[in-house]
Amino acid sequence: MADGKDPADLRVAIIFLRAVRGWDQGELAAASGVSASTISRCESGEAAPSAKTFEQIVAAVGVPASTLERLFAVIRSARAAMSHAAWPEEPAGDVDAIAASAGDRFFDIARAAASLVFEQASNRKKAVE
Repeated sequence: MADGKDPADLRVAIIFLRAVRGWDQGELAAASGVSASTISRCESGEAAPSAKTFEQIVAAVGVPASTLERLFAVIRSARAAMSHAAWPEEPAGDVDAIAASAGDRFFDIARAAASLVFEQASNRKKAVE
């Protein structure tokens, strides 16, 4: 899954996936079996995750591949919009304004991911009862 992905896209994806669950790095580490230091290095851009590491993180969060691919499409689109070629002049507004303008697209993906995570948790709870 991480094969062929831009390391910067993977970095944003890991941060986003962790946020979907509301986990800190230690909680993601515990759930995925990946060390907290590896997660920290991946999120800071110090290292790119291996395909296996990324798959463990995705499995722990419980986001399906189709949602993940939509997330990567949004990440690539946002990064392209911020590139010099696509945005030759200085961006209007501050970092918060720019982030807010991308928020709607991320919200749709976050809502879909959170809905799937919630559904899976509800199904597990029902199976136990």
